[in-house]
Amino acid sequence: MKHLHMNLRSLLIVLIAISVQSACSQPKAQQITKEKYNNISKEIKTFDYNPTYQIRFTAVNCTYEIYVNDMLATFSFITGNSAGEQHADIPQYILGSGTQEVMVKVFPKAIEDGRLQEKLTKAASFRARIVHGEYGVTAFDNFAEVANLKVPIEEGKTVAVYKMKFDAKVPYALAGWKNGTDLTKEDKTALSREAIAINEKLANAFSKKDIPVIALMIYNREKEVAQAFFFKSGEEKSYDHGWEKLAKETNDLVSMKLAKDTDLRYLANGRVVALLQRSGENRDFPAIEGETEDSFVYYALYLFRPKPGAPLEIIR
Repeated sequence: MKHLHMNLRSLLIVLIAISVQSACSQPKAQQITKEKYNNISKEIKTFDYNPTYQIRFTAVNCTYEIYVNDMLATFSFITGNSAGEQHADIPQYILGSGTQEVMVKVFPKAIEDGRLQEKLTKAASFRARIVHGEYGVTAFDNFAEVANLKVPIEEGKTVAVYKMKFDAKVPYALAGWKNGTDLTKEDKTALSREAIAINEKLANAFSKKDIPVIALMIYNREKEVAQAFFFKSGEEKSYDHGWEKLAKETNDLVSMKLAKDTDLRYLANGRVVALLQRSGENRDFPAIEGETEDSFVYYALYLFRPKPGAPLEIIR
């Protein structure tokens, strides 16, 4: 799945969340054919109401991170204020109906992209609301609000953290990371090596333009995300031509590298890890950086361990 994100440097950043499983977790004989990959949307279940949840927010004189169920949903460490109310889709972080948690971290504003002031000021503010509606059915301005928040910001602090809960009603149940092991109990050095190896496996697969291998890597993840977004067959965002889209994205790449300044981040209350860039203008961006003729491309890998002793697998 492909997300377009424009930053204030007028630089097109393409965020593609790609799923990769460790080679040892995949039987050698297993294959994902073009037909099977393009049939993902034909297997999506639809209901009388197919909601997408969004967080809509306004940030002034600050930078921020927004988490949903302790998964990093969106962030910004660049200069300027949000141009009106921004929004981020979050159904991929909602595994089923019930109580969900939002956490917002507000940081000082950026002096330049990636370099922040030392302290928060009284001019900083952050407001948000959770809404839901159905793509193609509900008008954007008619999404129903289920919760809202205003982050209390204390002048002179380096960060303001605010948590709140809301109820979501979705007609599906996703396995996600809920049965994953607690990765905080493992040796972080060994865990980092395992995560780096998977990042390198992804980079190599794309460098070789090997679509069958890439499709095998991402198939299970794409199925679950497709269900969360109701990417139905016959619609623009469906997987009806997913293989062809994947081939184009791969062929458009002219270079790829692994960022050096990275850190292993714990998410989903310790059940998910991700290798993210640590600082600078690309803070929180994924470790894998690619480039096309006119844009930068980042590949995000969110990993969990389904049971003790099992290899890490991509979950989002």
